[in-house]
Amino acid sequence: MNRRSFLRAFALGGAAVSIMPLHAFAAWQKQYFTDKGYKQALVNLFGTASIGQSDKITITAPAVATNGAAVPVEVHCDLEADKMFLLVENNSTPLVYSIDLKGPVLPYFNIRIKMRESSPVHAVVRAGGKYYRATVNVDVTAQAC
Repeated sequence: MNRRSFLRAFALGGAAVSIMPLHAFAAWQKQYFTDKGYKQALVNLFGTASIGQSDKITITAPAVATNGAAVPVEVHCDLEADKMFLLVENNSTPLVYSIDLKGPVLPYFNIRIKMRESSPVHAVVRAGGKYYRATVNVDVTAQAC
């Protein structure tokens, strides 16, 4: 690729992004990421909806994390979900991940999160208008937050 074709492709890509509708970009949901406490986060996210336990959600995380600054967490879900959340109960800001999915899909994600201290980690999905959760405990030996 020569310089001219690179510049042309770059300019066309920039033009394409600039004409995309604004709703195509993810909106920052500030109100959810500023909750100070797990109970408040649950109320703000789910209101009074009940959240049932599900064995169709699998969380893979280390039982003991030696570095709370980068704890690997992997979530598999065998429910056709349209929303997915990851919450760390003892973090100062419990919600660490939230995504709206287009249509019901079988979600999967792999992420590294910060954990202030040892805590339960909850994955919550919405499937068929109902909320389901799975929980795993992670012990942190070095604080991050």
